[in-house]
Amino acid sequence: MRFLPLLLVLLLWGCMADQQEVEYLHGQVYTLNTRVDALEKRLSALERQVAKLTKELETKGTQSSERVETVAARQAELAAEIERLQAEQLRLNGQVEQLSYLQSQDRKAFQEFQAEVLERLARIEASLNRTAKGSKVSKKPAEPTSGEELYQKALELYRQKRYEEAQKLFEEYLRKYPKGKRAANATFWIGECLYQRKLYEEAILQYQKVIDEFPKSSKVPAALLKQGLAFLRLGDTEAAAIVFKKLVRRYPHTEQARLARKYLARMKK
Repeated sequence: MRFLPLLLVLLLWGCMADQQEVEYLHGQVYTLNTRVDALEKRLSALERQVAKLTKELETKGTQSSERVETVAARQAELAAEIERLQAEQLRLNGQVEQLSYLQSQDRKAFQEFQAEVLERLARIEASLNRTAKGSKVSKKPAEPTSGEELYQKALELYRQKRYEEAQKLFEEYLRKYPKGKRAANATFWIGECLYQRKLYEEAILQYQKVIDEFPKSSKVPAALLKQGLAFLRLGDTEAAAIVFKKLVRRYPHTEQARLARKYLARMKK
């Protein structure tokens, strides 16, 4: 199923974000370890200096005593800084452990959710196959004499909001001219017919065919936009946002990308 890769990306999105956070925290812990090591070396050097000045104090009196106090004060500051960094290190280590635990707990739930989505997709595909096998044209229009006429007739039916009839003619065009110059457009308009009939899940699958089978077509940005809108109609705002961001990233200067940015801005409110 060509729509499956998109859903798997959506499902894995949350897990990837958690993994990135774990990696970020590991980096923070490493940085703190490095800083603690450096401070401990400086502290050791100061301790040696204090010991040396203490010996001088025994023989040289007040001047050396002042130097010892200065170095000792600095030593106390470094010790306090080390304690602070060690506490931060422990806190970050705790976050890493907690995230790792949550990841292991979520894995089972994710697998169950993935299986449920795959089962749902299988039901959609089976329904589409039954519909395709059992469909009959109730009012067959006059037989077009060419592929272009067939396409234009289907488009005219769509403009008249006769979406089921238009869909059947677009499908007929694709059966007769699977590599015709209007094949990408016909595939897209089938998705539009499904969308107008509120068959949003089937429309999402159809738009994915445009994206997969005709990646260089000018209809791809439009297919991405309508795919995102179909997800919105289904109430799946996370999937819609991912599709809109993909559209903006791949086709930033198109009218569809401009609209996608508007939808993304609304979704943030």
